[in-house]
Amino acid sequence: MSGGGRETPAYLLAGGRPQSEDSMSRMLTQAYGDTPKPRVAYIGTANGDNPAFYAMMKLLLMKAGAKQVANVRLAKEKADVAKAKKALESADVIFLSGGEVEDGMIWLKKHGLVEYLRELYRQGKQFVGVSAGTIMLGEYWVRWEDEDDDDTASLFTCLGFVPATFDVHGEGEDWKELKTALKLMGHGARGYGVPRGGMVSGDSRGELVNMEKSLLTFVNDNGQIRLEQ
Repeated sequence: MSGGGRETPAYLLAGGRPQSEDSMSRMLTQAYGDTPKPRVAYIGTANGDNPAFYAMMKLLLMKAGAKQVANVRLAKEKADVAKAKKALESADVIFLSGGEVEDGMIWLKKHGLVEYLRELYRQGKQFVGVSAGTIMLGEYWVRWEDEDDDDTASLFTCLGFVPATFDVHGEGEDWKELKTALKLMGHGARGYGVPRGGMVSGDSRGELVNMEKSLLTFVNDNGQIRLEQ
């Protein structure tokens, strides 16, 4: 998605354990921006609206200063989309939680909410993602038909608020998923790894700002994925 003078960035948190609650809540407070005691709409499609995920993140979001956290349940066939839109529109901050990226996008696409969320973003709505939610705010991600066979990997589109592809807390597997995505994207493609406990802000022009740990930049150089220094 191309930008048009977009000023309010989206905030992309890596999450991942171990990470202290104090550290996470501090970053969430930063992500709230200039809105004191914001009303937060929580989207948990990536974890199937898991109640334990919601309870955990609600505590952190409230600790960071949220006035209220509305659980926008969309991970079901007969979701109340009209009710969801009302909750999303009235929120000061929309938060995308962790889980599985593809699951998160499947439900948003199924209920026709991708373009709706993009429009809210263009209007200046504050978005915050953590873990899978961060990846969903970027452009692309990768799926496998067979996890043991990279020849079965393919790309799928995410929300694309920030015109870049992100991975989060992938240190333990040497950023395998991000590297696979970049190979599929072709020569010259760039992608970014947000380290465990890191946070970056990004806007529709692709401007990225490190808020915590340094962002890792990977590039596809004629099929070879290398880390830029």
